[in-house]
Amino acid sequence: MRKYRREHLKIAELPSFVEISENARKKVEKVMDGFDLTSAVLLSGKTSFEVAGSKIYEKVKERVIEVFYVEKARMDEVRRLEFQIGYSDVDCVMGIGGGKVLDLGKVLASELNVAFISIPTVASHDGIASPVASFKEENRPVSISTNPPTAVLADLTILRRSPVRYLRSGYGDLISNITAVKDWILAKERRDEEYSEVAASMAVMPASLMLTTANLDISNLKHLEMLIRGLILSGVSISLIGSSRPASGAEHKFSHAVDYLGYGNALHGEQVGIGAIIMEYLHQKHYGMGDWERIKESLERVQAPTMAKEIGLTKDQIIEALLFAKKIRKRRYTILEDVDPDRKEFELVVEKTGVA
Repeated sequence: MRKYRREHLKIAELPSFVEISENARKKVEKVMDGFDLTSAVLLSGKTSFEVAGSKIYEKVKERVIEVFYVEKARMDEVRRLEFQIGYSDVDCVMGIGGGKVLDLGKVLASELNVAFISIPTVASHDGIASPVASFKEENRPVSISTNPPTAVLADLTILRRSPVRYLRSGYGDLISNITAVKDWILAKERRDEEYSEVAASMAVMPASLMLTTANLDISNLKHLEMLIRGLILSGVSISLIGSSRPASGAEHKFSHAVDYLGYGNALHGEQVGIGAIIMEYLHQKHYGMGDWERIKESLERVQAPTMAKEIGLTKDQIIEALLFAKKIRKRRYTILEDVDPDRKEFELVVEKTGVA
C-alpha cells in the first residue's frame, strides 16, 4: 500500500459561494459585497447579455468598469482583453453566458489573479464550476488549468429558458462520470494511481441519481436543479484533487478524438454521452461491471443523442475516432488501454449498442 506523507496532502481551492435557485441572479450584489469586490470586468455573449446580462449589469453597473462581448475562447482573445483592460484596478471578472464566456472568464481571472463569478445561461457541461477551460487553438481542443470560480450563481429561471439541446448536453456530460470513475478505478487497480473516494463519489453519485430518477424531465425545475447540482459537484470534484480524473475517462478521449479529427457538429456533452454508451459496453463485456442499455435508455429519455447520425457522424468516423482515442492522453489509463480493443471489436460495439 502506498505510504502517504503529510507533505503530499493537498489544499483544494473550491468555489466559496454557490447558489442554485430561481433567483440566484439577484445575489450578485451580496456576493460582491461579501468578497469586497468593487471593480469588475463583465464578459458575456450578445444574446446572453440581452437575455440575462443586462438586468444583472443594471444592479451592479457602478462596480463594472468594462463590458466585453466574447466571440471565441482562445488565448489571443485573453491577451486582447488584458491589453484593453490595461492598468485598470480590476478585482473581479464576471462571466454571464455559456461555455465560451465562462471558459474565457476563468482564464482571464486566473491570469489577473482576481475573483471569478460564474453565472451560466446554459448548462451544457460541468465547466460552470470546474478549474478547467476548453479552448480551440489551431482548430484543435486544448484544456487549460485555471483557478475555480470564486462564486457560482446558477439561476434556474435563466437556465430553464435556455435551448433544451444544451441541457441535454449537460445531462450527457454528467452521466459520462459513471464510466470516467470506472476507468479511474481501473487505473488504481492496474497502475496504483492515486484515487480519492470522496472525489469519485462527488462525481458519480449525482449521475447515478439522475440515472435512476423515474419520468425524468430536465425542463422540470426539480429535475433541472438536480442536473445543475450534479454538474457543479462534478466541477468541484476536479478542484478537490487537481485533476479531471473524476469526470474524464475513455469517453472523453473519444470526444477529444472527434474534435481533433474535425468530425461532426456535436456539443461536448452529446459526444461524451455517446462515448459513455460505448465505454460502458466495454466495461460490461470484459468485467461484467455496468449496464450500457441503462445509460442509453436514460439518454433517450431526455432525448439526447445516442446514435452517430444524430451528431453528424458516420459509422466509419466513429470507429476512426475510437482508434485515435487510444493514441491520445496515453498517461490516462482507461478501459481502452486495459483491453486494447481493435477495429473489429469497435465495429461490433457500435453495432451491438446501436450507436452506428
